[in-house]
Amino acid sequence: MIGCVVKRMMKGAALALLLTVALGATRADAWWDAKWEMRRKVAFDTTDKGANITDNLAELPVLVRLHSGNFTFEAAKNDGSDIRFVGSDDKTPLKYHLERFDAKQGIALCWVKVPQIAGKAAQDSVWLYYGNSSAASGADSGGTYDTAQAALFHFNEKEGVPKDATAYANHGAEFNGKLGAVAAIGNGALFSGAERLVVKRSPSLNLSKGFSFSAWVKPAQLGGEARLLSWDDGKESIVIAVDQGGAFARVGKAATGRTKPLAAGAWQHLAVTADPGKKLIIYLNGQEATTAALPASIPSPAAELAIGAGLDGKNGFNGELDEVGIASIPRPASWITAAVAGQGQDGKLATLMQEEAGKGGEGDLTIQLMKIIAKSITLDGWLIIGLCTSMLFLSVFVFVKKFLLLNKIQRDNQSFLEAFASNHDPLALRESEEDDFEHSSLYRIYRAGHDEIVNWLSRFEDSSEVHRLSPSVMNIYRASLDKASAKETQKLNAWLIVMTLSISGGPFWGLLGTVWGVMNTFAALAASGEANLSAIAPGVASALACTLFGLFVAIPALFAYSYLTMRMKIINSDTRIFIDELHVKIEGAYGESA
Repeated sequence: MIGCVVKRMMKGAALALLLTVALGATRADAWWDAKWEMRRKVAFDTTDKGANITDNLAELPVLVRLHSGNFTFEAAKNDGSDIRFVGSDDKTPLKYHLERFDAKQGIALCWVKVPQIAGKAAQDSVWLYYGNSSAASGADSGGTYDTAQAALFHFNEKEGVPKDATAYANHGAEFNGKLGAVAAIGNGALFSGAERLVVKRSPSLNLSKGFSFSAWVKPAQLGGEARLLSWDDGKESIVIAVDQGGAFARVGKAATGRTKPLAAGAWQHLAVTADPGKKLIIYLNGQEATTAALPASIPSPAAELAIGAGLDGKNGFNGELDEVGIASIPRPASWITAAVAGQGQDGKLATLMQEEAGKGGEGDLTIQLMKIIAKSITLDGWLIIGLCTSMLFLSVFVFVKKFLLLNKIQRDNQSFLEAFASNHDPLALRESEEDDFEHSSLYRIYRAGHDEIVNWLSRFEDSSEVHRLSPSVMNIYRASLDKASAKETQKLNAWLIVMTLSISGGPFWGLLGTVWGVMNTFAALAASGEANLSAIAPGVASALACTLFGLFVAIPALFAYSYLTMRMKIINSDTRIFIDELHVKIEGAYGESA
């Protein structure tokens, strides 16, 4: 009985395992749309190791930063119009928009509305799809935000009046500040104490049920009252400002104390929430900084809103602002924490995972990365790479030429030695046989010695006596052999200097290009004032490409040079043996000791 129960349990466990594997395989193979070739998972971490968020969040606009270190721009369209975000079910398209997409610089800022992110968890995610050259843009800026977000200014315009990114279109009516400055998220707005952004009143800016204000703030200098948000008609007002370095908020007669001083010249996240009948709270970098009791009613001034100064231009802020938002509800503390963790340069909320290729785009990732590096290489890098490539081609040319020559020499040397060994008289080989040994180095040495001996023997042609060659003549003969051997060695070594220069010089040329490239990268960072991994990585990668090419020249040249010298040593060894053998035979046949 027990055995039957155990067997049934085993079968049930096996069936469950098979179903799990099958479902897992189906999910792994799922692909939202085959027209999109590539995708990456965007994973969210709200645990202590990540954003450290305790509450669940819904319809949160999350910033996804793309750079050449975590995204293959070569696989996407140049304008990013093929970007799509899909829910974790790999079926539901999500609302998103691009604040910036610069394929040339390798930087993109994407905002996506995430349906739900659980607190103290790391299992939530969305999919980022790209790689469809025929896709039209699917961005929806207004749909990226919930209905409570009344206004949001990215300040990503190059000129003109800043635009509201929400569906309410609460665009700026007047603006006399400056745009285009590098900010916490892309570009921001620059205020010098007298500029302001004016936003007209609208039904969507009804803050009677409470409100939230958030912005990335970078004060240039700290002094008297400098207003970040001013809604003031002279009778009632809502003011958020910085005074003597500390931030404060005033809603009607309710006012908070000042927070600790903000750091001048650094980006900080400032948020204010007003919950009628409860609290007025200021958050600094996601942490609650100061609070005040708030009456049950919130004023609704009969005036236009001003950002960066009062509506009259007074109490102006001196510094930079970015990502200024106004919501018509008080956001919870977890929302503020998520904004800081998701938008900051060192944010830990979202992480891009490994790139995956679909059935339509199983391209070679290495080739794509090499294309990215190639686009980042500067003129000086291409000069070094061009020089290394020229050295490589010269080395290949010399190697091929020497390889073919050595083959011919060894082949004809073998033929010559066979012919030489078949004759008892060392001078028996005639000039008519020269064509048979055209490439033989031994034959040319033999001819030099042959001519020298024949020249001396010709002096005794008229004499009937047999004359022997003296030791001094034999020394002259031996010298002629050594001279011919030296010339043959010089011929073998000709142009090998190209390969030795490639071996020793290639890595140093590559190192020069790398140092030069890294120097240029850091010089560019100093000029731009922005230092982060995404800005450094492309320049350093392109600089290291010079070292790669230097080694790509030196390593093959080293192996080729070693191979050639080994074969040349064999030929030189055969030459020394042949010279000794020829000298002994000539001395035995024509020397005085014979």
